[in-house]
Amino acid sequence: MNSILPFSGINFFILAFIFIIFLHFFKYLPLRKIIRYKYVIFFAVVGYIYFFFPHSISNAMFLFLLYTYFIYKVFIFFNYQKILLPMVVIALPMILYKLDIGPMYKIIGISYITFRSIQAIVDSKNYGVMSFIDFTSFLLFPNTLLAGPIDRSYRFQKDLNKGYDNLTKENFFKGWDIFIVGVLFKFVFAEIVSIYWLSNINEKSKEIADMANSAYAYTTYLYFDFAGYSAMAVGLSIMMGIFVPMNFNKPYLAQNPQDFWRRFHITLGSWLNDYFFKPLYKYLHNVKLLKGKRLLMQNIAILSTFLLMGLWNGLTWYYIFSGFLFGIYSAIHNSYVWYVRKGGKDLFSYFKPYVAINIKRFLMINAAVLALYFFSGRVPV
Repeated sequence: MNSILPFSGINFFILAFIFIIFLHFFKYLPLRKIIRYKYVIFFAVVGYIYFFFPHSISNAMFLFLLYTYFIYKVFIFFNYQKILLPMVVIALPMILYKLDIGPMYKIIGISYITFRSIQAIVDSKNYGVMSFIDFTSFLLFPNTLLAGPIDRSYRFQKDLNKGYDNLTKENFFKGWDIFIVGVLFKFVFAEIVSIYWLSNINEKSKEIADMANSAYAYTTYLYFDFAGYSAMAVGLSIMMGIFVPMNFNKPYLAQNPQDFWRRFHITLGSWLNDYFFKPLYKYLHNVKLLKGKRLLMQNIAILSTFLLMGLWNGLTWYYIFSGFLFGIYSAIHNSYVWYVRKGGKDLFSYFKPYVAINIKRFLMINAAVLALYFFSGRVPV
């Protein structure tokens, strides 16, 4: 059977809508009282990966699933108070994958699976233990497998427990509207930008005008492509009864770096804040050399968080440097906010509010364009 990877072509969408129609039809059959919604999702997820992925990939993914679930259960059984060790063990296959060590670690969506696994472990203390069925469906849910959004286990589990109740006409059309926006973004707008703008640029040119053109073209393409993918993933999921969180919210209207990451790849920024920045910032309070230096601690945690984001994307200089740039932006903004709170003069107060807002947006969008230009790997160095 030919492989049909998530969002790889028309066959995937045909398969997805066949399953959506099946779910909405099955809801009204007497069997629904015997076969719970979560079991339908589980068998659909496992069956899809087994039958429609290349066997070398599906086998690796199932082995990785068993590996992560084993660690998850061990962590819970021994009631570990410190989470660093299980986090490192969970992340090890991803690290080996990034280092390109051994074909056995070529697992589709390994970065997103790893972050979801870590979240499930950390939050097990507050939200309870997931069954193997729920854990599998959460980790390998096809709509979010390759590029997110990064859902939370407890939120996903709530939808599983609601069962067929989320399969309503209203939710179907809500999901459909979001899905159509995603299709337009990814397959119309992103393609237009790619064909008529991005592909016509000489990315090896070191002329400032060409580099600026390349930076803006790539940023525009990335937004439509990634936001489009995310919207399709969210829309399809809602039609299936799973309310995956939105991942983009007009990011180029952001007025500062913090605002930007509340709008751009929202679920990644939220994950990094909850499961890396906050624990690291708390840990830094125990470092004697940093006692009483809250601003320094915050900026160290901020820079470390964005460096991790760069490393998570890949162990290449342009991913790491892009993360570093976003970290510098955020540390500068954090220091400026600190300065103003301590009585310093806010430079933007010299302007009328609507002028100040647009100056901030202009600065932020151009800073983001520069960082994402490095992220693209198109910089001629």
